[in-house]
Amino acid sequence: MNYGQQENIRVKEQIVDGLFSELAVKSFSEITVASLIEAAGVARASYYRNFNSKEEILRFYLNQLITKRRENHHTPSWTREAVEKELIDLFDFFFKQKDRFLLLFNSGLSAYIFEFFQLLPLEQGRKKKSPFANPYLLPLFTGAIPSILFTWLKKDNPESSEKIAKMVLSLLPEQLFIDEK
Repeated sequence: MNYGQQENIRVKEQIVDGLFSELAVKSFSEITVASLIEAAGVARASYYRNFNSKEEILRFYLNQLITKRRENHHTPSWTREAVEKELIDLFDFFFKQKDRFLLLFNSGLSAYIFEFFQLLPLEQGRKKKSPFANPYLLPLFTGAIPSILFTWLKKDNPESSEKIAKMVLSLLPEQLFIDEK
């Protein structure tokens, strides 16, 4: 990555930080471009050079998370052991984003998180076809995980990542796992 690209990412991340800073004190609809660029410490031109809307900022943030997850993980095999390990990693990963995720959920912006979780396995699985015969298993998995994650974060994560992963694993249908067939 060259200097210009690094600088562009840095500015985008400043704008993301500014959006979350504003979201901590205002509703999403009350955040204006003027207040956002002030909170981010960037020029109006920098904002418009990088984003067309607040929604685009949220998508950038979540896409950056997908990129970070993809860099550190391979496409999971759908065995119980692999899914458990992936869930532990997932809960650890999102614990680091706790404040931002709670802000999104509490601000009525959970649709962006659900969209993120629906895209995550698609992004990871581009090389591999889904092992599911039932087309509803993946949506079940990707819909349940953010709901459980939110509840866990909201309760100030009383269980360890390992314990919550085991609880989630016990709730998932056997058809989800290739080693159960």
